[in-house]
Amino acid sequence: MLRDIARQPDVLRGLGARADAFAALGRAVLAPGPRGRVFVAGCGDGVFAAEAAAHRAAELGLDWRAIGALDLVLSAGRLRPDDRVVCISMSGNVDRTVEAARAVSAAGIPLLALVNGSGGRLGEIATRKVSLDLPDIAPFLCGTASYTATLFALMLLAAGAAGSSDPIDLMRIAEAQASAERAASAVLPGLGTPVPTGIRILSAGADRGTARYGAAKFVELTRLPVWSGDLEEFAHSQYWAMPVTDLVVVVAADPALAEYADASCAALARLGVPTLAIDTDATPVASAAHRITLPAVPVSLAPLITPIPLQRLAYRMAEASGLDPNSRQHLKADETRFTVSRMLTRRSLIGTGQ
Repeated sequence: MLRDIARQPDVLRGLGARADAFAALGRAVLAPGPRGRVFVAGCGDGVFAAEAAAHRAAELGLDWRAIGALDLVLSAGRLRPDDRVVCISMSGNVDRTVEAARAVSAAGIPLLALVNGSGGRLGEIATRKVSLDLPDIAPFLCGTASYTATLFALMLLAAGAAGSSDPIDLMRIAEAQASAERAASAVLPGLGTPVPTGIRILSAGADRGTARYGAAKFVELTRLPVWSGDLEEFAHSQYWAMPVTDLVVVVAADPALAEYADASCAALARLGVPTLAIDTDATPVASAAHRITLPAVPVSLAPLITPIPLQRLAYRMAEASGLDPNSRQHLKADETRFTVSRMLTRRSLIGTGQ
């Protein structure tokens, strides 16, 4: 998994070499009509990436709607002729995403599938498909490079759909990703002893999807109770049932958000709650007990950087909990639970071990 995390700058550079092709596909399939919206649907990492790309898409002038695959199934009948849809699934075989694609296709709306590989059942339905062409390092790895690659691909497609010629400074982003991993590596050895009773990952704005993604990685790698939430809404909900031995993680790459995060960490310190800030040089959260400080990048591009410390933290907590983050065998070892997971999400894979 650490190799997969470390290769993210190279993966982005590889996708950057295909930027023109992604933009052209965005223009051809996703440019909405005058009243059109761009719905971007998936499950798990796919919908988190769709949400994390929303700030960038809005900057480009798109009405970008990140939506869960089941919600798209339920609302496909209300799509407008000017709307466009992206469905995301690396395997192309997630049941609800495939059903959403069928519903969109039946409504006659142009549909692009973003996949990794042949595209499975989803690729057979879509108007067009595009693959990340990202080789797996090992089977059944937790999604790290595939997540930031999906997010970057969505940003490139959004630029094409919006007719934008505003390029992303890929060298700056790749360098910031490498710096983020170094910063996380320096701080994380001091965390995890003792293992916290739970993790709360909080953010808002452009990094709301990042917080949701980070929580999903902890669920996949550890057995810790993990929640993600809005920084403000946490104070009105989860806070009241939170043990003071939980670790609160705030993701704050936006200057305005960082001020609220700093005040929140200062308040939680009065209760003795440990806090970790993923902040930047330009957005310090000085009151956090621990900080992983990243290079400042534009707020809309920060979701390409901020997941990396969360990936490393999840890896660290898995090891501290006595689990192997490189194989995730604790998931497959519970055969009944693993089979039920496939019944819930990927019935076509039952019995294959995937």
